[in-house]
Amino acid sequence: MKVRLTLAIIICAVGLPLSAQSSKSRVASDLSRLSAILIDSQNEKVTISADAWRVTGNEANSLANRIAANAGGQKAARDLRTHVHEMQAAALSGDAAGARTHAGMALPFAYQLTDWASK
Repeated sequence: MKVRLTLAIIICAVGLPLSAQSSKSRVASDLSRLSAILIDSQNEKVTISADAWRVTGNEANSLANRIAANAGGQKAARDLRTHVHEMQAAALSGDAAGARTHAGMALPFAYQLTDWASK
């Protein structure tokens, strides 16, 4: 009985940091994709169709929600999700300039989270 209890404690002690690390790696992966979307969304040299804005906004919002869920309550994740949600709302309403503005406002938070996830 004592051996099982000791083994269970060791497994929990080792497993907890491993699960936290995998959460950070998921956040890092999603941040990489989201950062690329946010950077591409700011390009003013290309005309982006309404359908492309809709798809881009929806994908960015999905990634931001996953990041916020896996980031362990980081304030930057909440701020990132807020600006991405505003970007999506602007994109869905046909406001390309507003979507670009919110994409630019979201990027600093994505960079903060990238630093957090790499530690």
